[in-house]
Amino acid sequence: MGKPQYIQIIIRLLLLIINGVIIVLSFINDYFVNTIGFSFLLLFQLYLFTEYLEKVFTDIEKSIDCLLFDDYSNTISAEKRKNPLHNKTALLLEKHRKQSLLKSSEQLIFTNIIESLGIGILILRKDKQGTIEVFQINKSFVEFLKIPKFYNWNLLNKKIGSLTNFINEWKENKLTISLSINDKKEEFFLKTSLTQTNEYGYLIVSLETIQQLIDKKEKEAWFKLMNVMSHEIINTITPISSLAENLDSLLQDENTDENTIKELSQGLQIIKRRSHHLTAFVDTYRKLAELPLPQKKEISLSKIIKNTLLLFEQELVRKNIDIDFNTTKDFIINADKQQIEQVIINLISNSLHAFENNEKPKIKITISTDKKRTHLSIIDNGIGISDEIKDNIFIPYFTTRKDGSGIGLTLSKSIIEAHNGNIQFTSSKEKTKFLLTFMS
Repeated sequence: MGKPQYIQIIIRLLLLIINGVIIVLSFINDYFVNTIGFSFLLLFQLYLFTEYLEKVFTDIEKSIDCLLFDDYSNTISAEKRKNPLHNKTALLLEKHRKQSLLKSSEQLIFTNIIESLGIGILILRKDKQGTIEVFQINKSFVEFLKIPKFYNWNLLNKKIGSLTNFINEWKENKLTISLSINDKKEEFFLKTSLTQTNEYGYLIVSLETIQQLIDKKEKEAWFKLMNVMSHEIINTITPISSLAENLDSLLQDENTDENTIKELSQGLQIIKRRSHHLTAFVDTYRKLAELPLPQKKEISLSKIIKNTLLLFEQELVRKNIDIDFNTTKDFIINADKQQIEQVIINLISNSLHAFENNEKPKIKITISTDKKRTHLSIIDNGIGISDEIKDNIFIPYFTTRKDGSGIGLTLSKSIIEAHNGNIQFTSSKEKTKFLLTFMS
């Protein structure tokens, strides 16, 4: 409050006190007429003082009410803002108005982001009394479920079917669910997460079709594949291009001597080797892309392993590698013999290259059955697979070996999947296990 207001209040209070003193003295001295007159004057002064205070604080009270109810329509005139108290109130009102506009803008951006997502998003909010309301729901969510876009939870709850069971749990989940959409079963990947604030609990529900997940994985695989292929091709073409320019300059030189001819020959040999490497690279891609369908018949997995181990017999003896495979039972699977042999060759070959500075190298092979499945595990105590490359070992052309083609494990995975089987691996220091599962 400014000095003019303080002075006015002090003067009015002094007048009220003086008037009161006069009334008391008049009453003591029996001046009843004066007492009555000054009493009326006191009442009039009180009325003026009250009106003045009300005038001072009305705009402030109105501004406070606006802040309480998020109503920023009230304005304080420039004349009134000369009063410091009114000016500070106006500044406070303006600050909250800007914050409200910013919050509305951020909410709009947030809503637009959610709407643009290809996955279904539903965000529910629950207060301390347990009342649930729809905080956000996007277009993809209602399109997946073929329902109207209700913002009333009681209405939406009746339309989402069995999804309600997972939401009512109000806990974090990550699973595949089957929902009935227009009397047709559809598979979705459901993920729920929780966020808690002082007043509300939020449940974020994301719904993604299985096809979306497949497409996403395919795009990631193609991106990684293109990176490896472009890297390999550029590494081959760049030195060839450089050599070609160098050889061309030698040919333009009129002073061709024996050293020049030798240099030309060496350069052509390098170009030939790099060209063969690029041809082999493309050929491995063709083999991978044109993998024939398996010609299945009943074969003995045990015999295939024994025959494959014979192929590596000399190397196993030379490197003093201990082979632990004592299965005497004949495990029969329905598969393509040549393709399964290729898979086992690839896996054993990888194990052999993993025995770096290992004094007691060992490969353990076991076969077991579980209901209608046959499991083949190949375990070695080599250097293992580092965490940095675990996500890449099945990517085409990815290899850590100088002489590796980078398609061994990719080809093995493709073959096993073509047999409706599965290939998995676990790796730690001095223990790597590949597990192949065949369906009977």
